[in-house]
Amino acid sequence: MTTVTPPTVGHIARAARDPHGLAEFYRDLLDLRIVREVGNQLAGDSVLLSGHPDKEDHELVFITKPESTHTAFRVDSVETLSALYHRARGRGIAVPYALDNGIARSFFVRDPEGNAIEVYLATREPLRGTPPLADPEAIDRLMRSPTA
Repeated sequence: MTTVTPPTVGHIARAARDPHGLAEFYRDLLDLRIVREVGNQLAGDSVLLSGHPDKEDHELVFITKPESTHTAFRVDSVETLSALYHRARGRGIAVPYALDNGIARSFFVRDPEGNAIEVYLATREPLRGTPPLADPEAIDRLMRSPTA
């Protein structure tokens, strides 16, 4: 088993009936900045916030699709991302989809109680509107790629 540097919690995505209204509450109470509002097939409508957008693109996400709630763990290298991906696959853990949207490269799994987990590497490139990868071969290619 490959030893890796443990990831840190990067962001939490929570369900919200009114993502924008909830984001305004956190903005006004905690001085979090609304980074952007987006909509996609996985999360529905969402609002992303950060207290330190120069360091972390977003730390809190409010989404309209409750089934897309998750906790995201940030890794520090493409090697660690790849090692954790291969560890999950080696243990028979399904990887239903992955993302490569410019700001991050990531894969998603579910823990034994069904909670979604994202493992990601921040790439800090411009945000791209690329759809999630659901094809296992495409996910394997993404996680094998040496650059992020």
